[in-house]
Amino acid sequence: MSHAPLRWPGIDSFLPLMILALFAGCATPIEVKTASKAQLDLLTALDGAVSNLQQSFDQFHKAKEARIREEGRMLVARQAIAALYPANRPMKQMTADALFESYNTNVQPWIDNALELPDVEAQIVSLTKKIAATSDPALKGRYTLALQDLQELRARLVRNKPAAVTEIEEVILGDLTNERQTAQEVRRLLGTLRTQIAFMKSIASKVDAWLAIDVNISQEQADSLKDALVDARKAFAGDAR
Repeated sequence: MSHAPLRWPGIDSFLPLMILALFAGCATPIEVKTASKAQLDLLTALDGAVSNLQQSFDQFHKAKEARIREEGRMLVARQAIAALYPANRPMKQMTADALFESYNTNVQPWIDNALELPDVEAQIVSLTKKIAATSDPALKGRYTLALQDLQELRARLVRNKPAAVTEIEEVILGDLTNERQTAQEVRRLLGTLRTQIAFMKSIASKVDAWLAIDVNISQEQADSLKDALVDARKAFAGDAR
């Protein structure tokens, strides 16, 4: 999947003007120095703003994932109760204790362990690899006991599970996967933007330092800065793919 490249509007305008000013061979006008300092301050502020935006998005996606899980447990509970007490079947008389016991046995376990099966299976795979990779008998023994516990838990999570509970869990897990993918894509885009800003800030800092001391740069220094700009354009285009 390709993405449109993120562009920084100053890269093709501000810095080339700074290079021309450096080649002028005379004291840099105060207006140019002020503009350079302002550009550097703006880049610093922009980086901080993007960082705060990234943190806000992370918190938003975590909160949304938690809400999906919470609402998912309620849907699982509804499906488990509906499977245990179908609406089209008369409910036989039972005592309150019997009803409570039936709920704890046939409904509560699916609520307590809702959406946990993929995580359990992932832990089983991880422990299996660790057992195969370790030569320490004591460590292998601890891993094996933990693996057995997880395998027993997995067996309980699938044993006699109502089909309706399995189906609603698959829907909810799909929602969680989509939310995580969205969060990763947003994080990737903002990370690319921060990389661009950091590179621009590095170049702007170098130019600002040269302007501050009214230095005449050598051809080698100018070529190095020009190459850095070319590399930045190529890197930005590559990050956007």
